[in-house]
Amino acid sequence: MFVSFLPVTFLSFIPKLIYNEELVSSYITSWFVLIFPLAFAYLIITKQIYDIHMVLRRVLFTVIMALVPSLVVTGLNIAVFYDHLSVRKSVLFFFFSLVILTFVLYSAEHMYTRMERLMFPRKYFLQAALKKIAKDLTSASSFRDLKDLILVDIVSTLEVYGGAIVFKYRDSTEIISEGDIDESEVEAMMQRELPCDHPDYLCIEINKHEEHTSYLVMTQKRSNTLLVLEEVQWLNLIVSYLAVNLENVYLIRKLTDKLHRMASQTTDGQETEDLNWFRKLSFELQERERMRIAGDMHDTTMQDLFHLKRKIAALDGKYGLPPEAKDQIRSLVDYVEIINVTLRQNCFDLHPYLLQEIGLIRTVEKIIERESYASPFEIRFDATGAHAIERRGLETKRHLFRIVQELLNNARKHSEASVVSLRLSMARGSFHLHYDDDGVGFEPDRMRSSDIRTSGVGMEQLRSRILYLQGRLELDAKKGRGVHMNISFPIKEGVTA
Repeated sequence: MFVSFLPVTFLSFIPKLIYNEELVSSYITSWFVLIFPLAFAYLIITKQIYDIHMVLRRVLFTVIMALVPSLVVTGLNIAVFYDHLSVRKSVLFFFFSLVILTFVLYSAEHMYTRMERLMFPRKYFLQAALKKIAKDLTSASSFRDLKDLILVDIVSTLEVYGGAIVFKYRDSTEIISEGDIDESEVEAMMQRELPCDHPDYLCIEINKHEEHTSYLVMTQKRSNTLLVLEEVQWLNLIVSYLAVNLENVYLIRKLTDKLHRMASQTTDGQETEDLNWFRKLSFELQERERMRIAGDMHDTTMQDLFHLKRKIAALDGKYGLPPEAKDQIRSLVDYVEIINVTLRQNCFDLHPYLLQEIGLIRTVEKIIERESYASPFEIRFDATGAHAIERRGLETKRHLFRIVQELLNNARKHSEASVVSLRLSMARGSFHLHYDDDGVGFEPDRMRSSDIRTSGVGMEQLRSRILYLQGRLELDAKKGRGVHMNISFPIKEGVTA
């Protein structure tokens, strides 16, 4: 009501009382009494109304900001055109100047948001990179993922020579680096009393534990200049996200290490049974969640894509389109089909229903046939003489399928191999799953320790499944000489830890 009656009161009614003359005709200002309430009612009905006190506060703030410039402009106008301006014209000039400046300042935020990509391209690029990195952090489940998912993006976004995430222990230092950065210099820097005091490197502490302190270290930019304030602020925001992720990964690693120490040291029957129950519950929850996600994808996304494909295909014969448009429609149909096939494969990875229909061996053959098209290495699989595995329960076959999945996933991520071999066999009263690759290999001693470079949750899951099947893992690996594994478990059903 105040906003509605403000123009007619201060521009028509009060001037009429004082000067016996309206500054603005009441025929014009009285329209506000009608328009503002109607607009307000429309916003309420269409549920587009904002908090009115916030709007009024912003309007008042912009009016105050526009007050001084309007007075200055009006004063200059009076000084220049003193002989030609009456009081009424001067007041009208001030009022319209105030309204125009208020409108410009009020809409500046909206215009800034719309024009940010053109006016401030660097800031817009950093915000887009921040969203991508924040999303990637949600899928980082081990320290080893930090380089591929996070560090590469940070280095490329800031256009620096290189960067590193450093873990400083009491007696050692672990470094995950990307780009051109001197690890020996970084390690020497960490030995100082104030590690982050370095003239050439920007160092930010991520988090601190009783066992280690983590830092993010960045070199100079490729233009041989230091990072500007805007980029440092962006980097500090990344560190706040990174600190939460590292805390989660640290706790996961600590929990899995304790569980495996318990598994290897436990001799008491009740403790063994409790630990095995915990594993069983964990695996069941994982499979249940995978089945739920696969079902949601099949019942919603894939069905939507099916209907979308039909509607797009119907356009081809419904209208008399030129040949170029028909080709584009067919391309869209093919692209939707590719998305559909990818989702179907993802559903199968989440819920391998074929295990019950065609058995473990044929299911593994199908997934290897599919992986062979996308993997950078040749995959060989042999299951001669091991068909007795099909007599095992569905749960056992599901664990073996997940083990094969994890082995292929690790090979694709880390092995750099040209040939990967999987062989399922029977010997000496046990089933054996042999894995071999000719890749870069690794040091088993480093993997057994709580080293940040170890493969993390995926490998721990594999070990847990082997222990759950009452199996054994024999590992032969060395840096530069590939990886050889023999996973064995008894033929008879029955699970003990």
